[in-house]
Amino acid sequence: MAVMVPAAAAVVPATTAVNSGAIVASAQGEGYSWMTGDQYVPVGKQFTFEVNLGQTYLNGYQRSDFTYQWYYSDDQSDNMNWTKINGATNYTYTDTMTKDKNLRHFKVEVKNTKTGEVHDFDWFGMRTVNCYAVTTKLGAASIVKESSGTYVKIPVTLSGLYNNLLTGYHFEFQYDNSIFASAEFDDNTRLSPMGNDMNDKGRYIVTGADVSPKTVANGYVGDLYLELKNGANPNGSKISVVDQDLTVSGGSIKGVINYGSTDTAATISTGTSAVTYPTNIQVQYSEQYHQVRFTWDKVANAQNYGIAVYLAGKWRIQTQGISASTTSYTTPKNLTPKMTYKVAIAAKVNGTWDVANAIKNAVTITVK
Repeated sequence: MAVMVPAAAAVVPATTAVNSGAIVASAQGEGYSWMTGDQYVPVGKQFTFEVNLGQTYLNGYQRSDFTYQWYYSDDQSDNMNWTKINGATNYTYTDTMTKDKNLRHFKVEVKNTKTGEVHDFDWFGMRTVNCYAVTTKLGAASIVKESSGTYVKIPVTLSGLYNNLLTGYHFEFQYDNSIFASAEFDDNTRLSPMGNDMNDKGRYIVTGADVSPKTVANGYVGDLYLELKNGANPNGSKISVVDQDLTVSGGSIKGVINYGSTDTAATISTGTSAVTYPTNIQVQYSEQYHQVRFTWDKVANAQNYGIAVYLAGKWRIQTQGISASTTSYTTPKNLTPKMTYKVAIAAKVNGTWDVANAIKNAVTITVK
């Protein structure tokens, strides 16, 4: 996402990390120059900014030859007025977030005491803190049928955006890859999304960004489309957003607002009844062995499958022990040729056998 980095400096090193607004920073001593980036900080939490002078900036002088002075500004205009922070003369600056510090900017003035040379923005950029937290909501799911397949469409909205503005987003969606074949995101913000689907792990990551903020009307970011596997039932399946990075910068915004966010999840309900019996039953015959093989589509949340045959005026159970991971059944060899049977295939879902629908969808076969 949009991160302000001084032109001559490297990015923040791995030894510096932001966690719930508190920063854990390494001591000075690395060979490159950096400054802590913009931060989301909840009210009441501390934040720390740290600068490090690398060899390029030291230019043969010692770190002890430099002094520091931190400044802040609450202006959002082009002519920003900076106020010196009394006592803030270390290479780190720590403060506690309050509501009146929301969108406050900070800069550091670095002075070479040997030469009198002073640097601020030309070495390190402005940094911004804020306490805006954004909530991601997954809306009501619906079924969409296209020529390429059947999809579950889930609207994605955000609440808590500053002036409904967004410059960049990063979402990681997690879904059940035994139900869904793939995922993609239809963006509504015009932020040029790029997606990466890792179906073998049930993950879909999408990132969108631009150089200027976009207005997100009613918080509607776009729609997540999950492609249903053949015959699968999405109802009751879980979908979650576990990693979010949301920013706004550019235009009339001074600095970079890194929004806070938390994980969110939802249970998919398309408004259609859950299918609790096998569908798309296919039959294959073996004339050599006088056998019959049945296959069917997976039933969501099935615990077991069972086979029953209609003989002598009543249904007789052949097996109830077919595992949920198996969607096929082959009869014993050497059934009587030309004999006709009626076969029902049932599923046990949440401890209950749906016998009625199994019988209603029974298939009639004739042994070859």
